[in-house]
Amino acid sequence: MLDALCRFQKGDDMKRLLLGMMAMMMLVMSGCGDGSVAVVIPLEQVISPPSITTYRFTKDPVAEFIDGSVDFQAPDSDIDTMTVVVIDPRGFEISRSVHLIDRRGVVQGTIPFSIDYATFPSSAFPYTFSIYLTDFNGDTSNQAVDVFRVP
Repeated sequence: MLDALCRFQKGDDMKRLLLGMMAMMMLVMSGCGDGSVAVVIPLEQVISPPSITTYRFTKDPVAEFIDGSVDFQAPDSDIDTMTVVVIDPRGFEISRSVHLIDRRGVVQGTIPFSIDYATFPSSAFPYTFSIYLTDFNGDTSNQAVDVFRVP
């Protein structure tokens, strides 16, 4: 009978030991924050192309050039180039200039431009020019489009 009682106590001791270890593990685990697991999910990058908000220009008929500027917004702050294209009255591109702007970190501002039309032939119809901005991702802005006449 004593032998059976000892075995019973050993079994109870083992159960108490296991329960005690489980209780300690639960305490340790509960002390490690709120028990939730944070999983970082990378967000898809939102690409915001630049935009031309306003533009203005003046024509200097004596010096034969257009002088102007464009105001821009670039949410990604990464303007790289400004392109100025001039199209003749027949619809042919006669001038294209790409200006490296490199406005890293600038989200809005003003960029000057000029068009030298001294060599353009006179025409009864207007010349069209368009200006657009490109960012480092290759995204382009809206176009500022207007016309001028060569006397």
